[in-house]
Formats: sequence, C-alpha cells, structure tokens
Amino acid sequence: MWDVVVVGLGGVGSFALRSLARRKRDILQTKNSHKSLNILGLERFSIGHTHGSSHGKSRIYRHAYFEHEHYVPLLLYSSNEFRLLEQ
Repeated sequence: MWDVVVVGLGGVGSFALRSLARRKRDILQTKNSHKSLNILGLERFSIGHTHGSSHGKSRIYRHAYFEHEHYVPLLLYSSNEFRLLEQ
C-alpha cells in the first residue's frame, strides 16, 4: 500500500518526490516513529522526454498568485529549494 503516489516526474513531480523522500528520511530518524512513508513515483514517458509542461529552454516562475495569498510562502519556499537543487 502506498501512502503517496506522484504521477508525472517532470520538474514539479520530481521536486515533490524529492521532498517526500526527505520527509521520509526525517521520519525514519525520529526516535518515536512507528511508521514511515511508502512513496511511489510514476512517469509515462522516458526520462528527459519532450511531452511535459516543463519542457523547453525557459520557464516563468511567478511569486504572485491570484487565487490566494497563502500560496505565496509556498512559492518562495519552492524557489529557494530549486536554487539549492541547482547547486
């Protein structure tokens, strides 16, 4: 049984899977932990395919979000995490 399934392992899906794997590591290192996360990542196409929404040479990553202001801290967090991943 899977606790989390990430469908699509492009830029955002891979980032989500990475974040979940880090969370799993943190859970396993907790002394009182009796349960870890069972995580599965699924991708329909081969790695580096050209069918995804993140394919191409450039992307716009906005920090303004019309739907709700609560998204802004998440966007700032993910921007920082993407910068760390690039290093």
